[in-house]
Amino acid sequence: TEVTLGKMLIGYAPGTSPLIFPEGAAMKVPAGTQIIFEMHYTPNGTEQTDISNIGLKFIDASKVVNEVVGLEAVNPKLRIPPGAAAHPVVSSEKFREDITLLSLTPHMHLRGKSFRYEAVFPDGTSEILLDVPKYDFNWQLRYEFSQPRLIPKGTVVTCRAEFDNSDGNLNNPDPTREVGWGQQSWDEMMIGFFTGMKPVQPVTATP
Repeated sequence: TEVTLGKMLIGYAPGTSPLIFPEGAAMKVPAGTQIIFEMHYTPNGTEQTDISNIGLKFIDASKVVNEVVGLEAVNPKLRIPPGAAAHPVVSSEKFREDITLLSLTPHMHLRGKSFRYEAVFPDGTSEILLDVPKYDFNWQLRYEFSQPRLIPKGTVVTCRAEFDNSDGNLNNPDPTREVGWGQQSWDEMMIGFFTGMKPVQPVTATP
């Protein structure tokens, strides 16, 4: 049976803490949705047993006041030259409705060096939402706002990452190789994840 991929509910990487939604906030999963649980593995030469699992917590629809949504600024066309110590890669996302941000999660692989989110608001002013000067692939953190941050419709958030593909990067698998997008850790990714929420009209549960 052909499966049409929809939105990602949640992602996890080493170092990521659980994201607890505010009271009355939830992600919407339409009835009949098939949930795909995808794990990324790197072979180590021996047979292993997987014990990963997923848990879902449900809420009565009548109690939901905010829908949690996920957005991403991604650049899958990145090409990092051999030996480059600070190669820049940029991606951006335009907000098409008011979103109250809960957290930001930068994602790169072993050559990731730094990551910054900068918002340019509709009135032309700008603000750095998050600046990670020393990215660590071994501890991919989700950065939560101490107070949820309203981002108005029309705002453009630009993510600027730097990659270290030099021999000075001790995590670098091969500084002589040009690196592109890929699933394995020795390839690269550049994604700026956003988790936010937007108001919904209260739904009255059917008796």
